[in-house]
Amino acid sequence: MTDSHVDSRSSVEPTEHAPPRHWSAPEQQLWSSFRRGQELNLNGVNPATTNVAGSNHWGPDKTIRAEVLASLLIHSPPREPGRPNRLILSGARISGLLDLGCSKIAPFSLKNCLFEEEPLLNDAAAEFVGFTSCLLPGLSAARMTCSGPVWVTRCRIAGGVCLEDTNVAGDVIFRETSFETPSRQFSIDLGGARITSDLDLDQLVANQAIHLHNASISGDITFTGANLDCPGAWAISGSQVNVGGSIFFTKNFRCHGAVNLEGAKVDGKVILTGAQIVRPDDIALVLDHTLVRLGAQADRARFEGTVRLHHAHIGCQISFSGAQIIRCADKKALSADHLIVEGSVTLNKGFRSEGLVHMHGAKIECNLLLDEARILTDKGPALTLDGASIGGMLDADNCDFQGYLDLEGATITGPVSLKAAKLATNSSLALDVRRADLRGGIFATTGFSAQGLVSLADAKVAVGVDFSDARITNPRKKALSSAGLALIGNFVCSRIEVDGLVDLAAAVIEGDVNFADATLTGVPLEEASRGTEVDPFRGGDWRGASLRATASKVSGDVNLRGARFTQSLVLDSASIQRAVYLDSSRLEGEESGALAARSLRAAMLSLKLKTRPTGAVLLASATIGTLVDDANSWPEEGPISLDGLRYDLIDTDLTIEDRLRILRHATSTYTPHPYEQLASQLSSSGQDEDARKVRLAAIRRSYEASRPLIRAWGSIQDAVVGYGYAPFRALFISLLLLAGSVSWFTFTPLACDNPGKEGLPLCPIKDNEHPTWDAWLYSADLLIPLVNLGHENSWDPTGASKVITSVLIVGGWILTTTIVAAAGRSLRGRP
Repeated sequence: MTDSHVDSRSSVEPTEHAPPRHWSAPEQQLWSSFRRGQELNLNGVNPATTNVAGSNHWGPDKTIRAEVLASLLIHSPPREPGRPNRLILSGARISGLLDLGCSKIAPFSLKNCLFEEEPLLNDAAAEFVGFTSCLLPGLSAARMTCSGPVWVTRCRIAGGVCLEDTNVAGDVIFRETSFETPSRQFSIDLGGARITSDLDLDQLVANQAIHLHNASISGDITFTGANLDCPGAWAISGSQVNVGGSIFFTKNFRCHGAVNLEGAKVDGKVILTGAQIVRPDDIALVLDHTLVRLGAQADRARFEGTVRLHHAHIGCQISFSGAQIIRCADKKALSADHLIVEGSVTLNKGFRSEGLVHMHGAKIECNLLLDEARILTDKGPALTLDGASIGGMLDADNCDFQGYLDLEGATITGPVSLKAAKLATNSSLALDVRRADLRGGIFATTGFSAQGLVSLADAKVAVGVDFSDARITNPRKKALSSAGLALIGNFVCSRIEVDGLVDLAAAVIEGDVNFADATLTGVPLEEASRGTEVDPFRGGDWRGASLRATASKVSGDVNLRGARFTQSLVLDSASIQRAVYLDSSRLEGEESGALAARSLRAAMLSLKLKTRPTGAVLLASATIGTLVDDANSWPEEGPISLDGLRYDLIDTDLTIEDRLRILRHATSTYTPHPYEQLASQLSSSGQDEDARKVRLAAIRRSYEASRPLIRAWGSIQDAVVGYGYAPFRALFISLLLLAGSVSWFTFTPLACDNPGKEGLPLCPIKDNEHPTWDAWLYSADLLIPLVNLGHENSWDPTGASKVITSVLIVGGWILTTTIVAAAGRSLRGRP
C-alpha cells in the first residue's frame, strides 16, 4: 500500500456523527446505512448477468468511490446502539481501486456491484467477505484471514481469484460464479489455503484451472453441476489437498481438462457419479497416492482420457458401475497398480473401457465385481491383476474382454466367476492364471468362451475348477493348460468344447476330473514337422494330443464318458486312485495314437468305447486294478502295446478266443508278459480252462518266433502232448504204439527159424539166455526209455520187425522228452 493511499483515506475519514460533506449523496447514504447495519440498495442491475458495463446506467447516483468504501470498512463509524457491525451494499458501481490489504476490515456484503478494478484484500483480517452477483476484473486476497465465510457467488469475473494461503474459519463459496480468466492464470487459486468448513464450487463455470495444491478444507469440496473448460490442461490442480469431508463432482459435473488429486487425503468420499471429464488421448483423472477413507464412486461417469489410481488407498469401496473410460493415453484406461481398497471394487453393470484396466499388485479386501463389463484393447491384456490380492470374490460374469485377463500370481480368497464371459484376444493368451492362488475356485461355465490360451499352469486352487459347457479356441496350440496345477477339489469340464490341447501334465488334483461329453479337437501331429515340439513349461511331446495328463495325480475318478478326442488321449505315468471311465467315448487319434497310458496307475480302467479306436492303444507297464473292456476297446489295425501291463481283474464280454486275438495283435513280436498276466488273472478268478488256453497259446507263439529247428520241435510237442496241456494225448499215443506193437508181434507171419525156436516172432540173441517171450513186455521195454525190463536186449528183430522196434524206440524217446519238458514247464508255472 502506498503513502498516497493512506493520505487519501485519512482525508475522507468521516466525523463521529456525520459523513464528510464532500461525499456524494449515495456515499453519505452508505455511511448512514452502515451505522444502522442496514443494506443500501442503489438499484443497479445485476452486472453479472446484464451487459451494462460502461453504459450510462451507472451514473453518479449509483457510484461509490473505492476509497470511501475502504474508509468505511477500515475506519468504521460508530454504530447506532444495538446495530450490527456490517456493510451491505447493492446495485453500485465501485470506481477506483478497492485496496483493503493489510487491514482489519468490517464484515461486508456487496451485491450486484460492478468493480472497475480488482479488489485487493491481501493480508487483510476480515470477519465476513461477500461478493454476490458482482462483475469483477478479479479478486486478490492472498494470505487473508477471515473469521467467517467468504462468498463469491453468482459473480462474473474477468480475471482470477487469488486466495492463496488464506485462512478462513467458515465456508468459501463460489456457487454459480463464472470466470473468463486470461490464459496462464488460475481461475481460482486456493493453494495452501486453510478452510475450516466447506468449499462450495457448485455450478461454477471456469475457463482456467482451479488450484487447490496443498490446501486444507475441513469440510466438503463440492463441484456439483460445475462446468470447467480447460481443454488439454489441468482443470483442477489439487495435488496434496487435505479434505476433512468429501469431494463431490456430481449432478452433471462437466470438465474439459484433467482433474489432478495426486497425493490428496480425503476423510470422506470422492463422488464422481454421472460426471464427465474430457481430456482425450491424455490423462483425465489423477488419484495417484491418494488416501480416501470412505470410498470413491464414479458410477455412470464418462472419462475421455486415462484414469489413474497408482498406489491409491481407498477405504470402504470404489465403484465405476456403468462408467465409460475412452480415448485413453497409451491405451491405458484405468491405471491402478498397487491400489489398496479396504472394501470392494466395482467395474460392472455396463462399465466400458477402451483400453487396459491395469491393477497389477492391487490389494482389494473384499470383492472385485466385473459382471457385464466390457473392456476393449487393440492387443495385449484387457485386465491385469497379476500379483494382486482379493479378499473376496472376482465376479466377471457376462463380461466381454477384447484382450486377455491376467491373474498371474494373484491371490483370490473367494471364487473367480466367469460365467458366460467372453474373452477374445489378438495375442496367444485369453486367461492367464499361472502361479495364482485361487482359494475359492474358478468357475467359467454357462457359455464361457475364450479365443486363446486359458492357462492355470502351476496355480494353486481350492474348492474346484469348473469349465462346464465352455468353449475354448486356440487352434493348433495349447488351449487349456493346467500343467503343474495343485487343486483341492474337482476339475470339471463336462460338455466343454476345446480346439487345441488340454494339458494336465504333472497336475495334482485331490478330487475328480470330469470331461464327460466333452469335444477335444487337439493339436495335429504334423504341426511338429520341423522337429519334436517340446513344452517350454513342462518337458515332453505335446503335439498330436487332445488331452495330456502325463504324470498327473488324481485322488478321485477321471470321468471321460461320452467324450470325443480327435487326437491322442495321453495318460502316461498318471496316477489315478480310483477309476478312469471311457465308456461311450470316441478315441479318433490316428498318427499319434488313440490312447497313450503307459505306466498308468489306476484302480479301474473302463474302455467300453462308443466305436473302435482308430489309432494305437498303448498300455505298456500300466498297473490297473480292474480292466473293463469289450470289442470296441481295441483297434482293428492300429498298434496295441500291453507289455508290462498288470491288472487284478478283467470285467469283459469278450471270449477267450477274442482276447487271444487281441494279444496276438498286441504282440506282433512275441513277448510273454501279456500272456502270463492274462493267464494268472484267469487262474486267480477260477477260470482254469481259459488260463490253460492262454498258456498253450503263449507257448505256441514262443515257438513260432524261434528258429526253424526249434519251431519243428515245438510242433512235435504240440502234436504229442499239447505242450504239456494235453497229457491224455500222450497216453493215447503211447497205448496206440503199444497196442500196435503187440498186435504185430502176436499176429506177424514172420517167425524165428533157429532150431528149437520155431514159432517165436523174434529170434533170441542168445539161445540159452533169454526170458520167456512176452509181446507186451517186449513192446513196453522198447517204448519206455531209461527203464530196462530185460526184453529189449534179448531179442533180435529183423526185417519188418526191425522197423517196428525202431518206431517204438524213437516214439518212446519223443514221448518221454516232450512229457518231461512239458512237466518241467508246468512245474515252473510259465510257458
